[in-house]
Amino acid sequence: MVQTNTADTDARTAALQRREARRSAERAALAEALGTQDHDTVARLHAVGLRARSAAMVEWLPAVDVAWLDGLDEAERRALQDEFATLGEVNEEARALLEDWLTRRPPTELFEAGRQALRSRLAMLDPVTSQEAMDRIVQACTAAAEASGGFFGVSAFSTDERQHMDYILAEVRNAH
Repeated sequence: MVQTNTADTDARTAALQRREARRSAERAALAEALGTQDHDTVARLHAVGLRARSAAMVEWLPAVDVAWLDGLDEAERRALQDEFATLGEVNEEARALLEDWLTRRPPTELFEAGRQALRSRLAMLDPVTSQEAMDRIVQACTAAAEASGGFFGVSAFSTDERQHMDYILAEVRNAH
């Protein structure tokens, strides 16, 4: 009986070690893909499903943040889905993450971690590629803000949306 319990414990310990090794390898790959060694940021992004294969999704967090500013509506959801569809071939993991973010408001901490990771990611790119990424981010944020219709249809952006978008983009550009 004691040998069986010891064998069971050893098997569970080995399984836990394999799981932790896999998680550690996934986080290392994500950190490399994002261009950051900030372990806290990587851990937060990994915890919500971001992986190296879907690391580019940090570019979508600013637009999702803008869309959720006053509560995501169907027009904003469709606008971001349509904008995402223009990317062409995208892996299913990335598509599922976006759908999750458009279904349930991500926590503020995810948006903060995403901006931090995005700063690192943009800093590791050459200037032309970095600017192209910023252009995509601005375009997605604009699509989200314009879809909400602004204030009484007077402008495409509400003042709050414009200020929030400017804040997000300024934070992302800090290292850009």
